[in-house]
Amino acid sequence: MNLENIFSFENLYNAHKKCRRSKQHKGEVIRFETNISESIYKLQKELVAKRYKFGKYKEFLIYEPKERLIQAPPYRDRIVLRCFCDNVLIPKIEKRLINDNVACRKGKGTKYGIDRLKYFLQKEFFKNNDNKVYYLKCDIRKYFPSINHEILINRLKKIDFSDDEFWFINKIIKEQPDNLEKGLALGNQSSQWFALYYLDRIDRLVKEKLRVKGYVRYMDDFILIHRDKRYLQYCLEEINKVCNEKLNLELNQKTQIGIAYNGIDFLGFNHILTGSGKVIRKLRFSFKQRMRKHIKTMKKLKSKSIIDEEYINMRINSFKAHLKYSNEKYDKLLSKSREFISIILVFSKLSNFLPLIPFAISEKATKSSILSM
Repeated sequence: MNLENIFSFENLYNAHKKCRRSKQHKGEVIRFETNISESIYKLQKELVAKRYKFGKYKEFLIYEPKERLIQAPPYRDRIVLRCFCDNVLIPKIEKRLINDNVACRKGKGTKYGIDRLKYFLQKEFFKNNDNKVYYLKCDIRKYFPSINHEILINRLKKIDFSDDEFWFINKIIKEQPDNLEKGLALGNQSSQWFALYYLDRIDRLVKEKLRVKGYVRYMDDFILIHRDKRYLQYCLEEINKVCNEKLNLELNQKTQIGIAYNGIDFLGFNHILTGSGKVIRKLRFSFKQRMRKHIKTMKKLKSKSIIDEEYINMRINSFKAHLKYSNEKYDKLLSKSREFISIILVFSKLSNFLPLIPFAISEKATKSSILSM
């Protein structure tokens, strides 16, 4: 596909409609829409003539509660990147990915990933009707900042991009913030898809060479399920070799081999394979701690006007959605701090917050005692 077809007026306008969602009140969006036809035509003209230049990235910190640097492109760049991702990058990379690479993909995501893990655990259980099943959990050290541009470009050459498409891919990668030889900006949609594909070499190694069927990957966090602990140790050696020699990546200290009946930490939950073959999914303690710390941090940032209500509501909705995937009942209460309740209620009306109350009360409390506080 040539640049004129990729960045047609219709494609750019559709990308703008997606990018403006929940941001129509922002100044840069309002300015772009003041004369939208002229704004889009100008973008199209620069792109087709190969004169387009990415603007300066806006850098800001988010707290989850760990501090992360987000590098977000200007609004017009987001439109261009969205247009390119929707019409070129996603369709072509999507076809190359294995089914169990689950992050950021339509019809997949967290729920699909934890369901696949449950399926693989139960499949191994019913082979011998016991829960002596082992897992290898791997995580990449500082994944996004460590992605090597030259290796990424060479891997992307294996996909059938046209000359114009590959010219723009090169432009995206080479014009990353600070113009470094490695690292992708966390605020770019294109970065997510480059990162998904970068580890496809590990996916192929596990599925095709090591022949491990029980495998799920969510970005740089992946799990192998097998009955043979020694074989998983061999798998770890092979994965580590490919990471170091072929991808210039390192596994971090979270990488471990364990047994499934002690629980597997994955995507915010502790997945426990019981003696009956049932998989119990509990919120892991670190997630509960993280959520409490995050809300305390939000209180401080809100008082300093660093974050707004929109960001707070987004984070609370994220926590609420995450809760739905747990096997734990909401009346199992997880914290002993009355102060914690008051901190949370600063940011949300009680009626909207009731699903989150289990995080805020001690295990012996009841919902009636909550409302009487």
